Amino acid sequence: MTTTNANAIGTGIAVGAVLAALAFWGYCLFDFTRTDESEMRTFVRPVWIMLLVFTNIFGGLMWLYYGRPQRR
Repeated sequence: MTTTNANAIGTGIAVGAVLAALAFWGYCLFDFTRTDESEMRTFVRPVWIMLLVFTNIFGGLMWLYYGRPQRR
């Protein structure tokens, strides 16, 4: 494999990872906006929006595990 092919593969993987992370973050933001504040766990809406916006993927993971209401 030539260096050019290896760089192209590495770039493709990096772009794919970034797109997957953005899709996950977008899903978490969308889910957050559709959730009623009375159903949120752990924090109130302003704290969650700050966590989601400023910590990106980590905030999304926190939302899914600690903030999102339990699904029935």
